[in-house]
Amino acid sequence: MIEKQFDYKTYINKRLKEIDDLEERRFAKELLLESLGNVLDWTEKKYKALEERVQKELAMPWEQFYTYTTVIDEKDYDPIHTFWFPVCQEDIEEIKERNRKTIYLAADKEKCQRFLDMEVLTGIERETGKRISFQICQAKRYEEKLKKLHNLFISNHIPWQTVHMGHLERFFDLIPMEEESSLSLDVQFQWGEWEKYVREGKLPLWNMEKIQLQSREYRRPCIDDVFYEHMVALPKGKKEEGGCLVETLSKVLSIRYEEDKIFLKTREESIEEIFLYQLKQNIREGEEKGEWVLSNAKKDTLCARYVGQVGNVIQTPGELYRKVEEMSGDYKITIEHYEIREKLEGKIVKGDMNEYTGAPLFEKDKRRVLYLHIQKEEGREEDYLYEAQVRYMLSQLQREFQEYKWIGGFE
Repeated sequence: MIEKQFDYKTYINKRLKEIDDLEERRFAKELLLESLGNVLDWTEKKYKALEERVQKELAMPWEQFYTYTTVIDEKDYDPIHTFWFPVCQEDIEEIKERNRKTIYLAADKEKCQRFLDMEVLTGIERETGKRISFQICQAKRYEEKLKKLHNLFISNHIPWQTVHMGHLERFFDLIPMEEESSLSLDVQFQWGEWEKYVREGKLPLWNMEKIQLQSREYRRPCIDDVFYEHMVALPKGKKEEGGCLVETLSKVLSIRYEEDKIFLKTREESIEEIFLYQLKQNIREGEEKGEWVLSNAKKDTLCARYVGQVGNVIQTPGELYRKVEEMSGDYKITIEHYEIREKLEGKIVKGDMNEYTGAPLFEKDKRRVLYLHIQKEEGREEDYLYEAQVRYMLSQLQREFQEYKWIGGFE
């Protein structure tokens, strides 16, 4: 790996300058850079081709199904962007009289819970001075979208990976409690201590595009003459852009992908509506909006690919630390040490980002606790998303390794 990264051209040019005789320097340059350089370039290409071949053979089945989320100002939304799409289409629809106002709370989970526990927030109509009470609710429509995504993974027989909810769980709806009130009115909210955390006019985006496929299909009966196999052509070039999930009104027994085609096995002779959900993976196309990008993408290493093929187990501290680093994203999550406990106690961090899938959080579970002592990254003490990254990591560890209850705590 060190030889692969060695910049031989810079090194040779530097050493050539040590030769005072210009004729000797010219001869050495021709010999080293033009002759030996071609050999090194050829070796480098062969090494890279071998590396790509090994990576391809150890491909992970879920690497085309990573989910990315971000938050932008509503005015910056680009309807023709090829990577970012609204999580909820209704967020960008022009509605004259909305019955709610949605805000983003840039605060940690504890503060978000305190804000939600207030239940009621007061606003004043600027024109009349009338006080209006607003009920504070979690924006459940985003959780419903995640439930649908989970069901799509299950129905398409794709291994489910915990979706990072760091952004989506921070959206709250303010609903007027008076029936005659409408948020089309100019209202000044009494934020109080929450003013520095509230972000108005924010829009959540993710990398999933919904496409309605053409009704063109070719079907053929299977060997037993009971099942039907429907072949649906994907739009040109779509297969390379990311993983595809299929939704139909019919019950699909199995799904098979071949090049730019999808084969659906059903008991029905025809399928009326087919929707394709594609998770775009070319994150470079979304980098201009990458300030707040959160993802469940794992660090791609040869070791991670190999473990994914032979069996995902944790038997040593080194394997645990590798898994943590693999899911740390852009943060540095350091495990100072870990311990086995019999019960939960003290201030803890739970992996609760899979609750909407029906995964139990072991209130009555008698499994022992694997407690991770986490040292916060220096300079991230006030970063409200750091804790969210830890909760995502614990959620995925809990899903993959169910022998213990995975719990964390900050030192």
